[in-house]
Amino acid sequence: LSYKSLIYPSSSMRTINTITMNAAPACSSNDKGNNAPQRYIYNQSDMEHFRHSPARKELLSFVSAMGRGLTSNNQPLLPHGGYHAQSPLENLTPALASLHGSLTCMSSTWMDASRGGIPPDLKVKARFGNPAFRTWHARLVERSYGIVRCLMDCHLKYSINFSSDMGEQTKTQILKECSGQGYRAASNEDPTVWQQKKSSEGSTSNQEDIITELRSYFHDSFGHPIRIDYGTGHESSFIVFLLSLCKIGCFGWGGTSSKNNSVEVADKNTSNQSPESISMPSLSLFHVYLAVTRGLQRDYMLEPAGSHGVWGLDDYHCVPFYLGACQMMAREQWQQKNQQPMKEQERAKEGEEARLESKAEKDEAAKRMPDHPYLPESTSPVIDQSSPVDTHPDNHDHWTPSIIHDKPVLETHRPTYLYLSCIHFIQQIKPNVPFFESSPMLNDISHLGSWSKVTSGLLRLYEGEVLDKMPVVQHFVFGKIFSANWNPSRKTPLEAPKRTFINGPMGEECIAPWAYGDGSARSSHPGGMPPTRAPWAK
Repeated sequence: LSYKSLIYPSSSMRTINTITMNAAPACSSNDKGNNAPQRYIYNQSDMEHFRHSPARKELLSFVSAMGRGLTSNNQPLLPHGGYHAQSPLENLTPALASLHGSLTCMSSTWMDASRGGIPPDLKVKARFGNPAFRTWHARLVERSYGIVRCLMDCHLKYSINFSSDMGEQTKTQILKECSGQGYRAASNEDPTVWQQKKSSEGSTSNQEDIITELRSYFHDSFGHPIRIDYGTGHESSFIVFLLSLCKIGCFGWGGTSSKNNSVEVADKNTSNQSPESISMPSLSLFHVYLAVTRGLQRDYMLEPAGSHGVWGLDDYHCVPFYLGACQMMAREQWQQKNQQPMKEQERAKEGEEARLESKAEKDEAAKRMPDHPYLPESTSPVIDQSSPVDTHPDNHDHWTPSIIHDKPVLETHRPTYLYLSCIHFIQQIKPNVPFFESSPMLNDISHLGSWSKVTSGLLRLYEGEVLDKMPVVQHFVFGKIFSANWNPSRKTPLEAPKRTFINGPMGEECIAPWAYGDGSARSSHPGGMPPTRAPWAK
């Protein structure tokens, strides 16, 4: 799939006016407003439309670009795919740095009672689904406007007005500032700044549409508040959120804008986004996104949505494994690229040692050495300090997919490598189960010979087991940025039932026959039937 031909459809450019700072009421993907994204997949007919839609193609192409950009030949290969745990903002833009700060706040404070968070209810005795998650999700809906608005503020202020004369030090300061603003927006530190309405000139209905749509995708990215579950559908909602940010230019310094400083949804002719500019920011954002979702899964015991159990890849996620495998593949390619110079250095070193084996050469070398009492009696060749030497401890170790069974490597390098981080989390939440029993598919993948085979297989798995499964994608919502090109089979969205067991013959609530009381109540009830007595009760 060609990324640029799919991510920006050839339809006419749709301009979304300047993002004004008028606060919108808390909304969710289930809101019935005309501007809120709505469901379009209700039956197999809708599912067939989705399978052949541009929305599915651009979503799959975006996921592919997230990983493919790490291994592209259009940029210098980096041993860690460009991600450094000590400087996670390095490859982000102002908008994405703000999002990174908000996700950092959500992972570090929203579940910590000592910092105003919402801890799980320890009195609840259930295997899955702590009801405190509903309160957490209500906070997400309440503060999402400030998070998205701060993100767009940073984009409009810095990215669109970007100057090529800006130095790296200035860009680093901007990213730190935007990250701090995003953190404060998520913490609701100053609600008068982020949540209250502000008057703005020239505001139109389109000015709130983009925030409403982004919020809907963001709400669905962390689990369902009623079912208290999380799965690959929620993970895909976060990818749709990132895709929407990409289409309005948030993945680049110097986004598209109109004469009135508005944000536009670019078509293929105005796109300047490449897989390389998408992959490294996505890698950094997924690290902090997983810090949030893993806390939810662990503390609130979210039920795996649509999990295949041990026969699936993972209970909750799919794309992080693909993105992490691409990062490993980038490391493998970097090693292959630098392998020849390293071999030449080794041959030069061996030749120098052989030359000094003769006694005459050793004596001559000893004469040249200064008479110093602390110099060792060694004839090792002098290292040329002018040539760059990579001293990172893991760069020169060849890691095959079977490296996941090396626990010291997992523990040491999981902050940097996303794939190792995913494996480590599985072993953390399932400590007393052998890995080949708890995750047989991942165990089988570890026996493959190269990371390129792993990446291609995981991308096909995401397409077949997520995007082609109606139980997963039926919950997708579509708006103006991530849009559907067909008419849904229902004109009005389905509503959740107000009561349970509404399946009586007249649409009334079904009640067990013995729950009616006397016989007259049973006989008068439509469809009533006498209770069945046990033989010894006669």
